[in-house]
Amino acid sequence: MLLSYPWMIFGAGLGLLLGLWLLRRWIRRRVYRAAVRTRRELGFHLNPVTVTRKQKLKRELVEDPRLQALVREECSRTGVEEAQAWMRVTDYLDEIIPNFNLLTAYRFGKQAASVLLRSFYRVRIGRSAEAQLNRIPRNASVVYVMNHRSNADYLLVAFLLANRVAISYAVGEWARIWPLERLFKSFGSFFVRRKFRDPLYHAVLERYVQRAVEAGITQGIFLEGGLSRDGALQPPKLGLLDYMARANAKDLIFIPVGINYDRVVEDSALVRELSGLPRRGLRANFRRSAFWLSGLVFRGALGRFYRFGYAIANFGPPLSINELTSNADIWDMPWEERKPVMDGVARQLLAAVGKEIPITPVAMVAWCWTQLGCAHMDRLALRQKALETMAWAAERNLPLYMARGNFQRIFELGLRVLTLRGILMEEAGTLRSNPAKAPLLDYYANSIAHHFG
Repeated sequence: MLLSYPWMIFGAGLGLLLGLWLLRRWIRRRVYRAAVRTRRELGFHLNPVTVTRKQKLKRELVEDPRLQALVREECSRTGVEEAQAWMRVTDYLDEIIPNFNLLTAYRFGKQAASVLLRSFYRVRIGRSAEAQLNRIPRNASVVYVMNHRSNADYLLVAFLLANRVAISYAVGEWARIWPLERLFKSFGSFFVRRKFRDPLYHAVLERYVQRAVEAGITQGIFLEGGLSRDGALQPPKLGLLDYMARANAKDLIFIPVGINYDRVVEDSALVRELSGLPRRGLRANFRRSAFWLSGLVFRGALGRFYRFGYAIANFGPPLSINELTSNADIWDMPWEERKPVMDGVARQLLAAVGKEIPITPVAMVAWCWTQLGCAHMDRLALRQKALETMAWAAERNLPLYMARGNFQRIFELGLRVLTLRGILMEEAGTLRSNPAKAPLLDYYANSIAHHFG
């Protein structure tokens, strides 16, 4: 009897292992079937390189002749041993290369983005050069070039393009925290260190970006390189743009995308940074965010929650790199000669993006308020100024979003958002600005100021 106990334990352990193996096989089969079903439901074909496993991409980049030449050149310049340099290279590759997951991106990600965005905004595509976009050659490498208004830009554009293309973003270091890092990598995004001066890191990043462009993976970049603190367009950054322009792509096409919101969630923090006040700590930000979210939940439970207004993206006509550079051969140009050319390319792209930035209701009312330049104002005077400005914008085909095709409706929506937030206060038909929140009026007005300049 005693001798049977070890055999019973062994049998139970063996049965447990067999059960776990069967469970793992069942889960993998279900996941595989869900992935196949999701892939069939997509309205486009995924790029084969997009779904390539991370380790395979890493191995191919390590074996890339141009990267090997850059590593040898850096070692000879600095005197670092090649083995040590390659250890750093593999660390950088692990950090940069995404790990795309079809189910995370299109089962979880798309649904989560839809719920989040539509819970807080009226999500719209304002206008789109659809006919020209449909004529882009299939073998062209496409880059969506955007202005950067909010950290929600990633979700907004990816959601609007979800039925058309899988887009790979360059994500800053702010997202390198758990669980955002794993989440963004599973969406196909890659991480970029800002103001990091190691030439070896930039060599690795350059080769990854160029290889992705050469393989035809659709890219998304924010030309300004960071969030706008004052609401206006910021000077363009050349780093990623230069890498992409020198990729060995058959045809490189840029699509300008203009983004704007009736409410940028982090607007108060951005304006606070612009005023020179110190940044709040992580704990203080967490407390404020928790208090803000609990307030939204409480108002929702009482039926007093109003969405933040519109979140709109416009897609402009595509621009070819050959047109932007006037067919200049920038491949072998040294940086000193190439920089003026790339400056010109960046300025043209920034102007194209600026033309597409939507004029939302809040931005329109804020612009009219700042133009009248009064601390107190009659509601009718502000309304008259807004209607005149909207008529002027419509005549010139500016990207004014027509809420139900009615100028009066645009004015009412913009004013309601501003008064609900306490930025403007209304008493007996007279409006006055809240001094504590007055900079937010300039912030939203600046987002469309270039249309009227």
